[in-house]
Amino acid sequence: MHIGKRTRNIRLKALKAIYLAELRQRCSKHLQEALHKRIVFPAELEDAIWQYYRKTSPSLQEFYSRYTPEWEMFYDAESLSPGDFLLFLKRMLPAFRKRYALTELDVPYYIGKLEQPASTDAGRKNLQEFFLNKWHRLLTAKEYDYQYHHIASLCNSFALLKASTGMKTETNLISSRIRWLLYNHPELYRKVMHYEKTMEQNRHIHELVRVLGKRSQGEKKRFDPLSGAQKEQLVRHATQSDIEGITLGNDLNHLLPIEYCYFAEETLRPVFMQRYTEKRLQMFDSRSQEDRSAAQPGKREVSGQGPFVICLDTSGSMEGKREQLAKSAVLAIARLTESTHRKCYIINFSEETEHLLVKDLYTDLPVLVEFLNHSFGGGTSMEQAVDEAVRMINSNGWHRSDVVMISDFEMPPISETLMKQILGLKRKETAFYALVFGTRPEMDYLNLCDRCWNMDIPG
Repeated sequence: MHIGKRTRNIRLKALKAIYLAELRQRCSKHLQEALHKRIVFPAELEDAIWQYYRKTSPSLQEFYSRYTPEWEMFYDAESLSPGDFLLFLKRMLPAFRKRYALTELDVPYYIGKLEQPASTDAGRKNLQEFFLNKWHRLLTAKEYDYQYHHIASLCNSFALLKASTGMKTETNLISSRIRWLLYNHPELYRKVMHYEKTMEQNRHIHELVRVLGKRSQGEKKRFDPLSGAQKEQLVRHATQSDIEGITLGNDLNHLLPIEYCYFAEETLRPVFMQRYTEKRLQMFDSRSQEDRSAAQPGKREVSGQGPFVICLDTSGSMEGKREQLAKSAVLAIARLTESTHRKCYIINFSEETEHLLVKDLYTDLPVLVEFLNHSFGGGTSMEQAVDEAVRMINSNGWHRSDVVMISDFEMPPISETLMKQILGLKRKETAFYALVFGTRPEMDYLNLCDRCWNMDIPG
């Protein structure tokens, strides 16, 4: 009796560990250059791996169970006497012939040897053990190859490792971090791919990004006081006031009106519930709320500088090519939030203004893309947008911000009051820049800027 001597080498728990390790190894190798260039952050890659692993690892159970009947047959044969083992081989001969070639396991040979009258009980037992050892090796190798073939198939089906998935391929990822961020939201890619292409090809946008990035270099970083704290250690203020933008979450008390429309419409309610579960509902963001979801182990760096403040003209005169260039510039500036640890506050303006605060590009990208895809039209109210920018900088202590005005600047002159406020911010190291469209800009705004770029000149 040798029960337990020969065991099934591959267990489901071990198989899952092997699968996860193989997935990590392939992703690290495939995205090595992207990781080195910080287009992909290790924590993001690990999160993507875990999401795919949790979704696909249950299929290992199905493949693991494929050879269970044969393993049970094997373990039953281990406990048989030589006489019963001979009967077992005769009964299972057709099954062995289906599973193994004669060169692998010559069952008729063993039957003939066991039937010889001159064979002793000890000789028959040794022959039985020899057969079982050979069968065990063949069955183990067969299952091993089958399991690893399935693991390789699962890895090859991972979007990040598939060569046929366009933006998810290594070549594309290396060219832009935006593509990596969009990998979780492929439906958004069609909406911004043309902006990204323009962003990468326009020299004026490149120069603006270089200047803004240089302004952030050498800036002493500080740590977010809430990072590293446990959730139960954080306190949420009793009231939420001073709305400063739009964010994502599932706080039902602060949803945008459009989200209530999704909930009220029966056909759209499943979409609402899915986004509620994923904490991806659009909601108002306020300064008096501490973000407990951002508390992660370890310290998180934040910049001592204020955010990038973008005043984007969305009036009818900015439609067409100007609109594409303008939105491409916004996308390029928003991308700086990751490398500089600064926020990005966007003010869309025509006859009215809309606002969006981008704190984390990875989390806020869906809202940013939706924000960018608002159509242009209506009149121009630059002073209202700049006044909002000045108000936010002063009320939040966002001095040393960078304000970028994007417009054709075909508008009335700036008021004396607002001009004095801007000059006061400039004395506190807030910088002003302009991307200028058109041939008749109002110079009052441009004369306040540290630098301007004429976007109607081919870039």
